[in-house]
Amino acid sequence: MSRVAIFVSGCSMNQALGEIIKSLYRDMLVDSIQEADVIILNLCAVKKPTEDRGISLARKLIRSQKKVIITGCLAESDPIRISKLVRGAHLISLQHLLELPPEEFICRIKEAEKPIISTGLRLNICYPSKRILRNPLVGIVPIAFGCTNYCTYCLDKRIWGSTKSIPPHMLIDEVRNLLRKGVREIRITAHDVAAYGIDIGTNLVELLENILKFEDEFMIRIGMASPNTFSQIADDLLSLMKDEERIYKFIHIPVQSGSDRILRLMNRPYTIEEYVELFMKIRKFLGSESTIATDVIVAFPTESEDDHKATIRLLEELKPDITNLSRYGDRPGCMSSKIKPKIHSAVAKRRSIELFQVIRRISMEQNKKFIGRTLRVLFLERRGAFLGRAFNNRIVYVQDIVDLGNFYSAKITRATWKSLYGRVE
Repeated sequence: MSRVAIFVSGCSMNQALGEIIKSLYRDMLVDSIQEADVIILNLCAVKKPTEDRGISLARKLIRSQKKVIITGCLAESDPIRISKLVRGAHLISLQHLLELPPEEFICRIKEAEKPIISTGLRLNICYPSKRILRNPLVGIVPIAFGCTNYCTYCLDKRIWGSTKSIPPHMLIDEVRNLLRKGVREIRITAHDVAAYGIDIGTNLVELLENILKFEDEFMIRIGMASPNTFSQIADDLLSLMKDEERIYKFIHIPVQSGSDRILRLMNRPYTIEEYVELFMKIRKFLGSESTIATDVIVAFPTESEDDHKATIRLLEELKPDITNLSRYGDRPGCMSSKIKPKIHSAVAKRRSIELFQVIRRISMEQNKKFIGRTLRVLFLERRGAFLGRAFNNRIVYVQDIVDLGNFYSAKITRATWKSLYGRVE
């Protein structure tokens, strides 16, 4: 029998899809890439460094005489270009992997005289799904694919198209299935969770209200939302989150730049003033101890020193608890690749360092507020120490022995800019 290994990179959605594929190939699955005859690489292409690592891995495997299948965002981003960069790799849409019998598909791959390029097939997930969970206590639930925005730097629209929501009854079935398996944290994910239902006459708040009808003890983590779509449901969603203990007090709304000029070039559909108003509304509803995450792209084409400083000022004003920093890189087929002038690499590096220092200082200040506090923590995994998440999705580590999947009271004794550390009381 063929031996298949599956490697996944990228976002939580990629991880969930990887879990579903692993279940389909369960009878052939091996843990190690080295043991496998055929390797399925579900790879991310959103950022160039991530793409480069995926391509490097695929080339290395082909040199070692492995049969390599590239799927996911990387396969769909630009199949002709990727096939030239990774000669010998098969490029296959995820939907093909989901609908073709595994034995038949692997046999076809092994017998193929030349690489198979079969991409462009739109993904159609049906729930409830069978999965091999990466963490048996965590269930990642993609609720929609695609986006309503047309950001000039992003591949998601090109790959996934406009928002396509999964029907609510399927999602409820999936959550029920995961809870029955013992999952204690449900992670709601999409390319833009706040756009959920826009195409089928419902919304995220209605979905969450239905999920919360389950009486099980679990937590819900809401994924990334675009500020413009989040604003449309903000009052109802924040009211629900404020009163519901089973939803983490955590919001992820990317700003990307502190400059209105750069936002216009990015084609982001909001202004800095609108973003600040939304940010402050979240703080008011959820409290000063809530966690607000954002994203920033540094060195976008034409970014001036004034634009860069505007981003620093915005972060220092709002003090987001988490800021994910990315250095801009051209992506094939994206409009921003045509915007000039580009920022010199030395300038981009210097600005990245300056922003990182600000981000690290702010996150450290925000985390230090919890030292001496006792927090209710759901412990989900072990990474040397035991790792859990507090009511606001802050990561908490303890050295005490705990039963994973249970809540404990933990007194916070130390903080870094990324995590909290404490002891169980």
